[in-house]
Amino acid sequence: MEYKTVEKDDIDIPTLVAVGSVSTVLLIVVVFALQAWFYYEQKTEQAIQEAANPNWALREVQLKHQEKINSYRWVDQENQIASIPIDRAIELTAQAHKK
Repeated sequence: MEYKTVEKDDIDIPTLVAVGSVSTVLLIVVVFALQAWFYYEQKTEQAIQEAANPNWALREVQLKHQEKINSYRWVDQENQIASIPIDRAIELTAQAHKK
């Protein structure tokens, strides 16, 4: 039994273009997906590192600001100007607007 081989002399251009186009689109999609995944993982890693190593100077400033807005204190004692906690100020403002 003898096998005959059939060879095409022509290149199937439409199939070649279709396969090339689909391959190019898939490659672009994969590249964008990998880039998005990389950025997601990078942000996650940064968040973990920031949580592990807090900025103590910033934390101290934030605590001072919280103390200022949540306590009674004199702003200008000569002119009788005082600061009250922000929650109390909101309550008083809401009551004033209800009237």
